[in-house]
Amino acid sequence: MTDYSNFTPAQREVIFADKGNVLVSASAGSGKTCVMIERLVRLILDGKTDADRILAVTYTNASADDMKKKLVSKIIKEI
Repeated sequence: MTDYSNFTPAQREVIFADKGNVLVSASAGSGKTCVMIERLVRLILDGKTDADRILAVTYTNASADDMKKKLVSKIIKEI
């Protein structure tokens, strides 16, 4: 189970936003990928959406591959 106390209030707001789309824009190293992974894992494991209904956009193929690996790893860890 994830300890959300390490996230800022703004990050927790994104992680727990259940409705609609979310745009996260912040500087490098601010935790955007971590927040996005936590949000996606929570939505999937809470049954709020199916993994095949998610669109996550990033700037490079390498970043997308990295996010996919992190997402799969986190889901496996949580179940």
